[in-house]
Amino acid sequence: MNGAEMECKIVADTGYVIVFDIQKKNGKIKQRMANRGEIFSYTKSGQEEVILYELDTLFGENFYAVPEMRSFIAGQHDGRNNFKAHHIGAIGMVTCGTIAYLGGEGFITAVGPPLVYTLCQFIGKVKIRESTMTNKNYKYNDFYADGYEPPARTKKLITALWSGFAGSALGVGMYFVLK
Repeated sequence: MNGAEMECKIVADTGYVIVFDIQKKNGKIKQRMANRGEIFSYTKSGQEEVILYELDTLFGENFYAVPEMRSFIAGQHDGRNNFKAHHIGAIGMVTCGTIAYLGGEGFITAVGPPLVYTLCQFIGKVKIRESTMTNKNYKYNDFYADGYEPPARTKKLITALWSGFAGSALGVGMYFVLK
């Protein structure tokens, strides 16, 4: 349901839980379990796709129809795998580094700017660029955008935080070296 795809072997399906074997990078096989509600669909080799997702508005979950959920999951997948926040990192490093350098030895000028810069990333929308879309047909799809935004926003916030603190550390370091 989060847009991740994996190749595995289904061992058992109890009706509530699916047990599957997955091969790790080192070649070992690990057995995992997942609730059926966590899986959108699966496809066995040579067979058609089996969709486990069901529309269920009664409990406030699963309120998208199957085609809408496909768009949502595609957005989550693209937001997680294709969104890059390099510009956020560069701006945060330069801005927070400059403020920390000008602030000198002050703790507030070293810690405050990265936190404020990170909080500023909540403002505005996450821009979906065509280059990050695996399927251009989702260009004006609201369900795709709803799925894309949370993982992309998370990446944006993490990048802002680490780049802000890295810039502050460089700024304070430069202050001590140059003064």
